[in-house]
Amino acid sequence: MKPKVIIFDFWGTLAFFPMTDLKEFYSSLARFGFKIKTEKEIKHFSSIFSRLMCFSKDWIDFSKQIFKEFVENPKKEKVVSFADFLKEKIIFEFYDDVKEVLNLPFKKVILTNSARFLIENLEPVQRFSKIFTPKETGFLKPDPKTFLSVLKKLKVKPKQTIMVGDDIQRDLMPAENLKIKTVLIDRQNKFQDYTGIKINSLKELKKILQGL
Repeated sequence: MKPKVIIFDFWGTLAFFPMTDLKEFYSSLARFGFKIKTEKEIKHFSSIFSRLMCFSKDWIDFSKQIFKEFVENPKKEKVVSFADFLKEKIIFEFYDDVKEVLNLPFKKVILTNSARFLIENLEPVQRFSKIFTPKETGFLKPDPKTFLSVLKKLKVKPKQTIMVGDDIQRDLMPAENLKIKTVLIDRQNKFQDYTGIKINSLKELKKILQGL
């Protein structure tokens, strides 16, 4: 059965976060009242940060939620200031090879754990048919219900679908368990022993699709 839909992961597949100095980022949080110094504290903060971000409506909503977790009775201006700070710092850049998939003759959608407000207004994203975030699916990858929700909304069968992602456990394994064809994008060649279909650039995807 020929594929009709290609599902793309977002983070690490289509785009990346260019910030390199994370220590500077975490140290700058002190001025907002967040006390994060040790590796354990950073890991804890990062985990909650990612979870809350998935379902937030906008920067202000997220800022309110993160303050509720870490700072007692924050002032309104502090919440707004932190939202502005994050909006300035958290900016995605797209890999150059994304342009290679925009004109592929398939329906192309994005499935991500990122919040919709983070990516929906980015120009390359607007060229995909649909964006599926936790707001639309109600679940987070790697929960198989995330993928089932996408299939149901698109009215396609697993065998008519291809999943392209950079994370084996989060993107590929749950898709494979549902009989969705998968393609691993391994830009840094980290998964040398991977035995499934693997590409190092989205430029290679067209050739892979021709062989299916």
